[in-house]
Amino acid sequence: MQFIGSDEQQTYRRLVRKVLLVTSAYALVFQVVAVLASMVMIIRDDSLMAGDRLEQSGLPYFFAVAVGLFIIYSASSPRLRQTFFKAGPASMNWLVFSLVVSLLLLAQLIFTGYSNGLESLLNHWGLTAMEELKSASNSSQTWSMFVYGNILAPVTEEIVFRGYVLRTLRPAGTSVAILFSAFLFGLYHLNIMQSPFAFLMGLVLGFVAVNYGITWSILVHAFNNLVLGDGLGKLADIVGGHTADVISTVIIVGGGLAGLWVLWVKRNVFEEWYSEHRFRKHELKLVFLNWLSILITVISLAAMLISITRK
Repeated sequence: MQFIGSDEQQTYRRLVRKVLLVTSAYALVFQVVAVLASMVMIIRDDSLMAGDRLEQSGLPYFFAVAVGLFIIYSASSPRLRQTFFKAGPASMNWLVFSLVVSLLLLAQLIFTGYSNGLESLLNHWGLTAMEELKSASNSSQTWSMFVYGNILAPVTEEIVFRGYVLRTLRPAGTSVAILFSAFLFGLYHLNIMQSPFAFLMGLVLGFVAVNYGITWSILVHAFNNLVLGDGLGKLADIVGGHTADVISTVIIVGGGLAGLWVLWVKRNVFEEWYSEHRFRKHELKLVFLNWLSILITVISLAAMLISITRK
């Protein structure tokens, strides 16, 4: 196992600290701008308070995306920004894209088991996180939320996490850059139900970004939101009842099993890739066990736990 020298440790700490400060500022400002935009919309039209009209509007996030991307742009050097959309060493094709989708469905299958298990456990104690599950699973009901969820969110999140975070940390190590970008991607969703799925999805998207380029990670991300998210949700609304549950189960379970098959059949490819990009001694400790990482993780977990309510 390779060791990290003392000088390189200082570089590591500096890069991780910068990533954490910039992304936490991005996440905070994003939420603040979205709330302020929502308040302005309510002042202009108080009927938005009726039902879930405001929650179904994507307009507040349009402003949040613009400000958030400005923060990332300002924090990135021109040289770093040039690497965001750099093509990967491998070429994407329909077979590879299908294999990637099967891995996303495997993540969906794990998410289904995790969310059902967590909800059952919480119910045993008289608690529930069902609102968080609904928030993570709801399909778009308005054009603005459709545009945000299926276009703006994939583009923005890929630029932030597979662009800024991954590219900033990659000189220190490819594997740790993928892992940490996925960790922050999951953490900043601030949803106790959705965050583990976002982490798994972040691992897949990070691998895609490194090997095929961020353009493809954006397209895969958009496919997940549009087809596996909104598409299945709309299908359930149209078909309804038991038939919708059967179709959804077949797609997710079938796709998840296909994902397991891909991991098994391609295990030599993944093992060979990891042998070239394996973690070095103390690398994970430097990234995850510094005081700023721990602080942001604790605050984020606390925010997730607050969402749990009494039944």
